[in-house]
Amino acid sequence: MFFSLAVAASTLVGGCNDDSGGGSSSNQPFRDKWRVEHEGALELLDADGNVAIQQILIGNMLGSNENFVNRGDVIVKFDGAPGTIKVELRRFTFSADETAANEVFDKLQMWAYNASTGSPKKPADMDEDARCGGENDKGDPYPWQDGCAIYVYYDGLSQLARAGADIRVTLPPEYHEDVVIETADNVEEFSYPNRGNVCVEGLAATVDVKMQSGEAFITAAPQTIGGELNPYPKCPQEFVEMCVAYSDPMTGDPAAWDKNCPCLGMGYEPGTIKVASVEPYAANITADIPAALWTSFRAENAGKNELNADHCDSVVDGFDPAAIELKDDDAAKPWLRSGVINQPPAALAGGFFVSLTSAGCEPVSSIEAPKEWDPNAGDPEGELRGVTTVCSGCLQGKSCEDLLPGG
Repeated sequence: MFFSLAVAASTLVGGCNDDSGGGSSSNQPFRDKWRVEHEGALELLDADGNVAIQQILIGNMLGSNENFVNRGDVIVKFDGAPGTIKVELRRFTFSADETAANEVFDKLQMWAYNASTGSPKKPADMDEDARCGGENDKGDPYPWQDGCAIYVYYDGLSQLARAGADIRVTLPPEYHEDVVIETADNVEEFSYPNRGNVCVEGLAATVDVKMQSGEAFITAAPQTIGGELNPYPKCPQEFVEMCVAYSDPMTGDPAAWDKNCPCLGMGYEPGTIKVASVEPYAANITADIPAALWTSFRAENAGKNELNADHCDSVVDGFDPAAIELKDDDAAKPWLRSGVINQPPAALAGGFFVSLTSAGCEPVSSIEAPKEWDPNAGDPEGELRGVTTVCSGCLQGKSCEDLLPGG
């Protein structure tokens, strides 16, 4: 069901001192608490047992018709109840007072429709058959569809330049298909550069992220079957179990994850982690991969400053050095590292393709919560961003709430 928004002024977090008042010095940042917008069924398989949901889209970097831009953090967790999706928003704006902020928050809504319908439009102009989740006029639930997009919609003539929302989506661990994430920075107010960060926790699927100058944290956690790692997240569980128990048909000897077992023989793909900041933005990007998995990786800073004095290194850390085969390892180019970890037969013939790219290596200023804002401090100083890291264990034990700078 969808949940209505009833924002109480007491729940707002304001700064020390929206566009409803423009960028006036009398305005300050406000951020609401997390609110559940939708919680309902996510049918992963159809009646024939085939994958029903192959893609979920979250966030919109560029927006459409001066609307639909989230401008905030995107969090995806894979620890939800079986067969359930939950979507939460945490709204924010820059306003003169709590009353003005509440008026903006009331207009910021979740938009969830099938993305194949084309450019997003206001809900009144959308086909109800394309709606994802919620209930119709009779109270009957709409099914969550394949290819549904979760955007932030502003119910007004055009979205205010300093208003948006953080998005948190909770999926069941059994979801192994594609998640596509986009977000933008909220930098209209120079004294309050609030970056769009991304955190994915417990990933056993494929993720594709486009961002600007935030920070990204991706923690991979492939399922285990009978104590064995599953290097093919998209492969159906029955085939995974067959691959774990596979025997050589000629000799009868155990041959787990042989190239002829169903997951490999039928062409299922390993998981993919692709995170990139769009040009010219500099982002810190970290992906944490289990050390025992086969991993093909490329971590790069593609910024022009790499050829000048500033360097944003690419880091590979936490793996057995003997398990790493580096392709790009030029000491004169510390901003690029690529190679393979646990090349088969050292590990199972599957795992993750990892591609991390920062398009810049630049100082980035950031204020991530209203309580950190000081109206008398002027424009904040920046710190160098653009580091890409492929690691094992560096994010373990840390939740997205621990990792994201804004909490």
